[in-house]
Amino acid sequence: MRKSLLAMAALMGAAVLPSQAAVIRVDEDTFANMGLKLQIWAQHLGKTTPGGKDYNDFSIANARIYFSGQVNKMVQFGANLDSAVYGGGGTRGSHSGTKESRVNDAFINLKLADEFQVMAGLYRLPFSRATLTDSYTYIIPTEYGYSTRGNMFVPFSIGSNIANGYRDTGLTFWGNVADGMLKYQIGVFDGRWDHVNPNGVKDNLAFAGRIQFTPTMLGFKGEKGFTLADTYLGKQNVLSIGLGYNTQKWDDGKGNSATAKAWTVDAMWEQKFGDIVPNLQLGYQDRKDMPAATLPGKVKDRAYYVQGQLLFDQVVGLGKPALAIRYEKLDDRTPDNRDTNRTGVFLNYYIKGQDAKVQLGADVVSLKNKAPNEKNYTDWTLALQTQF
Repeated sequence: MRKSLLAMAALMGAAVLPSQAAVIRVDEDTFANMGLKLQIWAQHLGKTTPGGKDYNDFSIANARIYFSGQVNKMVQFGANLDSAVYGGGGTRGSHSGTKESRVNDAFINLKLADEFQVMAGLYRLPFSRATLTDSYTYIIPTEYGYSTRGNMFVPFSIGSNIANGYRDTGLTFWGNVADGMLKYQIGVFDGRWDHVNPNGVKDNLAFAGRIQFTPTMLGFKGEKGFTLADTYLGKQNVLSIGLGYNTQKWDDGKGNSATAKAWTVDAMWEQKFGDIVPNLQLGYQDRKDMPAATLPGKVKDRAYYVQGQLLFDQVVGLGKPALAIRYEKLDDRTPDNRDTNRTGVFLNYYIKGQDAKVQLGADVVSLKNKAPNEKNYTDWTLALQTQF
């Protein structure tokens, strides 16, 4: 079982797979791992409109059945089948069990060598650290871009049309050079303005790529999986710097068109010092030439964040405590200048790493140039997570 998990960890990211999994094995080279992941939330949602209402909600943030494995050493596969509450369009206080189920990820990976692999299917876009980080490793459970005004960290993906914004369908060439010192990912995708979008009458493909550097010569370990993690909980020292690019032409068939472009740079450092594990992350993203609600107008924005966690790597009671803090700014660069500032502070309690954890904290959201129906708000979240 351990060899099976390690084989898939090299593809999906070492911290993504839980330490337990049911294994179906045909032989040494042919196997499948399967299991269940759950995120259950209790929230106090502050009023977002003058004279509005607060809400107290219990919800299934995510329920995932996953499969991963390989047919042989060269042909690997994976799928995440998710169910979750989705209010849609920033709707709050709308929930009742699960509202939608979907195939969140489904991919085949051809591993010709560590340095050259080919992935096809539906999966996280190789662009920014935000798009590639597995949500079951978040140190702030309410993720990136948490705002009623929308998430500016979402790339130009077809998933942005179906509330699966970080994913896209396509083909990616990727690999690790020099034992993970350098990781490259470059792919072609359907993109946000595929022919199913009104601004995609002419079916232009999207392109995305990312390169990530880790100074392994200094003792840091490369993040060799396709996806990334918010924290490795002291299991490996990481210092990674990434640079990404995403672009797609849009055309409404009525003479309005442009080429949307986005670039990003980010970094992560995590290192164990005795019983203390500090984690620090930085990210910046710039998007421009996207279609405005009223054409032929175009919009642009940028977003950046800094976040960190301080983990005490010893059991206190039932688990290991940590403090996580995140600040982000969503910078609207249109004439409306409707910027959003958000600060999240959470106490994390790792009972068994990512396989069993509790997170409690608040997100304080401040809105610039508010509309008459907007106000600043604070949300409290208690997040429970298990993985098997």
